[in-house]
Amino acid sequence: MKKILKIALSAAILCLTAVIVSVCVFAETEDLELKTVLAKMTNGMWGQSITYDKVTLDCSRITPDTEVRVEFELDGEWNGNGAPVELVFQNYSTADPAIWAKIPPYDYDETYAYFNYDSMVAAYGSDDFSTVDAVHLGDCGIGMKATKFVVTNCQKVEITTTTTAATTEAATEAVTEAAETTTAATTAATEAPSSSGSGQIPIVPIVIVTVVVAVIVVVIVIVLKNKKRFY
Repeated sequence: MKKILKIALSAAILCLTAVIVSVCVFAETEDLELKTVLAKMTNGMWGQSITYDKVTLDCSRITPDTEVRVEFELDGEWNGNGAPVELVFQNYSTADPAIWAKIPPYDYDETYAYFNYDSMVAAYGSDDFSTVDAVHLGDCGIGMKATKFVVTNCQKVEITTTTTAATTEAATEAVTEAAETTTAATTAATEAPSSSGSGQIPIVPIVIVTVVVAVIVVVIVIVLKNKKRFY
């Protein structure tokens, strides 16, 4: 009896697991510090020290509170005339002609530079950054190597696993009904004559059939109840 109920319950759990879904929801913000191990020293001719593609830096997560904060090393003497670095937003997949938006820092010296949201919007010509294919940090006429790259206040992506209450309820009811059906069938099988004489039905085949029926009942009941609830 316990074995049969356990089998029926296991079948119900398997069916319930099949309807569990993973969903992504945007919640609070977070700061992203991107790796700079691949950064190179530029030649001082408006080259790029580091590039991040859309997979590494999804600009659609940028918010009005976002700042890009970078640190770098310079190769040579900076004269202090203009920023030594620039941020570039590139769109080569959807824009025609392609966009190469140069963003100047609002604060900087020979070791760091900060870029704010308003400057990004002004340079890119839109606040829809989901179309940005790549982000570069380049020099402004002096050799430079990026050593730190942080994007603040990005939308945080949280992964949660959920299941509907209706589906859970359906599965519970299905298990209950299957258990009742199994109990009744098992009781009938147990009370049946045990002899194998003429006209008697052996107990073992009945129990096996009962187990199979119980599993089928669980599956059918869950499907029917889900259809009633969701359709």
